[in-house]
This record gives sequence, structure tokens and C-alpha cells, in this order.
Amino acid sequence: MKNNNEMNQLVCNAVQGSKTALEEIIREIQKYIYSLSLRMLFDPEDAEDTTQEILITIITNLQGYRQEGPFRAWIMRIAYNKIKAARKSRIEKKMSTINNLEEIIDRYEAKNHFKKQQDIPQPYLEAETRSICIHAILMCLDRSHRMAFISGVVLEVSGKEGAQILDISESAYRKQLSRARKKIKDFLIKNCCLFNEANRCSCKSILPKYLHKGWIKPDKPRFIPKNTDGDVYLKTGKYLKEMDDLKKLSFIYNSIPPFDFDFIDTVKDIYQNKRYQITSDP
Repeated sequence: MKNNNEMNQLVCNAVQGSKTALEEIIREIQKYIYSLSLRMLFDPEDAEDTTQEILITIITNLQGYRQEGPFRAWIMRIAYNKIKAARKSRIEKKMSTINNLEEIIDRYEAKNHFKKQQDIPQPYLEAETRSICIHAILMCLDRSHRMAFISGVVLEVSGKEGAQILDISESAYRKQLSRARKKIKDFLIKNCCLFNEANRCSCKSILPKYLHKGWIKPDKPRFIPKNTDGDVYLKTGKYLKEMDDLKKLSFIYNSIPPFDFDFIDTVKDIYQNKRYQITSDP
């Protein structure tokens, strides 16, 4: 994203009637909004719909931005409040705590599922497995701790920005981030082969179960494009050996495929059809 002064100027231009500035704002922020929505909601289709709703809320309230803090924190706070108000998804209810996930892994281990590895017909399926797992772990946090983790570890915002996004004090934000990071790190260190090759759960071992339950559909992957060379994502695993645990967390959660949605047409449709008052009259 552009620096704050540049974003502030774009906002001023958009509020004064510049549709070019408005479109540039959307180009700059859509990646952050979609990334947040995907990690908070798990499902790409829900994330896309929610991103569109959030962007509409942002562009129809640009005149309310007073430049009293970073523009990124302002938009992320709007996004978080929108997501926080949404009804919990099925997977959020199922994976309400880390213990829920531990129990599932314990059951799989007791039934020897981890020993029933199969050949991976397409590399992207293993990468898809990893993506599903790391998102499922996020679902084990309540939304405020999930937001703290995503903002601090994935999006790497400052403590001040994180506090503004969650509307809490900086000390409270740091505590939430620390607790969230510890829960996820401890779980991965104990169970995940990406952190320790001797651990019980690997992408190859869990893939057959995911296929059986329909959580992974080979013809319709959630996170990894089907025509993408999955090796690109799998090879990154070797770099993890050279990282400390905190860097591994950041690396793993930033290894999801790049954002590939464009919401500019949505914005154009809104102001061309005059469905909302986005900017002031020129």
C-alpha cells in the first residue's frame, strides 16, 4: 500500500469527486481487505462477498475519515467490525478452541490415519492441505484474538495500528497478540511436521482423510489454484528449518497464493448507477 500521506491525498481527491482517485484507493486496499476476510472466515466465496461489502462501506464513508491515524488502520477497523458482526460459520462453531483440534488429531492418530499415506497425484493437493490446516487453526481462536494474530503476524501492523483496529489499548492489543501467537505456535510445535519432522501430523498423512470427508475437492480447491505448480508452495518447507518459531509462523501464514480478485468493476457499477453517494459533488 502507498504511504499514509499518499493515501490521504487520494482520499481528499476522491471526496472532491475524482473517480480515478477512488479506483486507485480500491486497488490499494482490496488485497488487505480480502486477505483479512479470507483468514477470518475461512471460505473464499464468503471472503469475496464480505470484501465487496466492506469496500462498499469504506468508499461510502470516505468523508468520515479524519486523518487522525493511519488510513490502513481506519479501513481495517471498518473491516473487522463488519466481520465481527457476521454470524459464526459452521467451522467456527466446530473449531471453537485449540482443544477441539487436538481432539480431532488424537482421534485420527488412534485410528492410524496418519500411517495411511498415499501418493499425491498432484502437488497442489498437498499445498491445499496445508492451506486448509493453517486456516482451520485460526478458527480455533475467538474473533478478537484471531484479528490480533492476523494483523500482527500476517499483515504486520504496528502495535498502535493494531490497537486502533480492535479499538483497545496498545497494552491490551499486545497481550491479545501474544496469547494468540502462543496458542498457535504451541499447537504447531507439538503436532505439525512443518515445525518438527518427527511430529505426528503431516500434509501427506492427513490428505486422505480430507479427501474422504470432502474437505478437499480435487476439482475445486479452496486456496491453491488447480493449474498452479504446487511445488512452488511445497518447496518453501525446506526454508522453515532455518527459521526460529516466530518467523516460521509468519512465513507459513504468508505462504497462501497471491490475491487475484479485482473489485474495481464493482466500484464502477456503484457510482455509474448512482446507487450510493460515494464522493461529494464536483
